[in-house]
Amino acid sequence: MARWCIGIDLGGTFIKFGLLDENRQPGGTLQLPTPRGGAEGIIAQMVEGARALMAQTALRREDLVAVGIGAPGPADLKRGVILAMPNIPGVADVPLARRVGEAIGAPACLENDANAAAYGEFCCGCGVGSRSLVLLTLGTGVGSGVIVEGQVLHGSHDVGGEFGHMIVQPDGDSCPCGQRGCLERYCSAAALGRRARQAIEAGRSSALVEVLRRKGDLDAKDVEVARKAGDALAAEVWEAGAHYLAVACVNICRILDPDLIVLAGGLAGAGEDLRTPVREHFGRLHWSLTAPRTRIELSALGEQAGVIGAAAVAWRASRQS
Repeated sequence: MARWCIGIDLGGTFIKFGLLDENRQPGGTLQLPTPRGGAEGIIAQMVEGARALMAQTALRREDLVAVGIGAPGPADLKRGVILAMPNIPGVADVPLARRVGEAIGAPACLENDANAAAYGEFCCGCGVGSRSLVLLTLGTGVGSGVIVEGQVLHGSHDVGGEFGHMIVQPDGDSCPCGQRGCLERYCSAAALGRRARQAIEAGRSSALVEVLRRKGDLDAKDVEVARKAGDALAAEVWEAGAHYLAVACVNICRILDPDLIVLAGGLAGAGEDLRTPVREHFGRLHWSLTAPRTRIELSALGEQAGVIGAAAVAWRASRQS
């Protein structure tokens, strides 16, 4: 019989579950809503989802090797403890790995969600065959995960590789993290909508004026649609976001020199409409000492990167124990 690890990807809206076998082949998947009952509700939902997935796929307990959990927020990864979770209230100082593992009856480990997604792309996605990569998840904010020589980069305090909070505009816009000028304030999906709205409120004309009036706000999808229809303001906002993202990519190359940088998350759904201008800015901003060798790619696993990566992390932990 095949042996499997379960991956669990904790998001603000959904908890995703998936299987990965010892040959890095994915199995069944499941998705449940993220409850709002604090830590106890989330733990119960994780356990229920894992058991449901096992029943759905007829997975026997003796064939389950381990469970990997990808979760946002500062964490003590060695102890498997979530320290804080700003977007999911009521979760702080929670021994998530131990509680979930004990309830399911298998060893469990914890990993940052963006790190897990990066490891998923490294093991099973566009990073297969590479030695190092950086993944940037472009959603409400900008998350990131770093793989160096096949290992997840955690840093001394488990907050290494937080490129979403790389400062790309000194003394720029304030960020909820407490810094100013962070990358995610300039090129996240939320940032593009916010910048378009601010320009309209400052008096700029645009087809987005009517969208803003109808919806009450703007998002990156609105900007993308207007840009493709020829709207000048939308094109300007989109290009500025691509520029800042390219600045970050150049900085990443100078620090880590990875084989590739992977663009993931909701904004990456724009495909070549995002990658092409980022690569153009990247080529212009990159130093002239040598030609760029780091590739900029779109995620191959899409929304499944996190759950596949969490299961891959569990396989890695099981082999190191």
